[in-house]
Amino acid sequence: MTDQVLKAHKPLFKHLGGALALAAAAAAVPSLSHADVLLEGATVALVAGTSSAAEPQLAGTIIEDRTDAFSFSSTNGTVSGSLQSRVVRSIDGTVDFYWRVFSDARSADDIGSFRLGNLFTSVYLVNWRNDGSGDVAPVNAHRFTGTQSAAFNFNFQHLNDLGAMVGLGADKSSFFMFLDTDATTYDFSGLMDVADMNHTHISSLFSTFAPTVAQVPEPGSLALTGLALALLPLRRRRQA
Repeated sequence: MTDQVLKAHKPLFKHLGGALALAAAAAAVPSLSHADVLLEGATVALVAGTSSAAEPQLAGTIIEDRTDAFSFSSTNGTVSGSLQSRVVRSIDGTVDFYWRVFSDARSADDIGSFRLGNLFTSVYLVNWRNDGSGDVAPVNAHRFTGTQSAAFNFNFQHLNDLGAMVGLGADKSSFFMFLDTDATTYDFSGLMDVADMNHTHISSLFSTFAPTVAQVPEPGSLALTGLALALLPLRRRRQA
């Protein structure tokens, strides 16, 4: 993705960061052990996670896997780590999208949220995998509305045993978080970043894999196509 496209979407992610405080306070719908439908404007609690044993359609073959390193300044110093993006061709022929966040051992602050945008699909089915590696699970997922309905966050903020609000801390990694889709093709048009606990400090934007958006011909193109089809029998008669 070009730098111009990333810059064009930066205001969207700044808006998402500001709205996250409201999202974290929103009442969450309890989660069952399966991929949850994430509706526009909804926050869904991701309590237990899920697995390919619980949802056989999640099983499949990894067809893409990449890692991007991030680093940004926060209140207490430098927050750094990496983001893993993965595409799985599931046994039902569709493609599912997975992400994992890693925080470096010397990272100065906890990560509060992993944020995604430009992911267009008919139904947003999200959760995290409890049958894989990881230290910290997302507490909930929140999806935005309107023109931002293709954007959602996985949030790590939670109270620890001492009653302190914490997130994904230094030298920790998340479990794989996923979007289960009915898409059969994908591209590299998605966007992602991470934010600190207060969402006042945010990493750079990174591209990630996303379901392919079907291209709808412009009205002029449709008219030209219809005209060409209408003239085709006439041309055949003339050639005869």
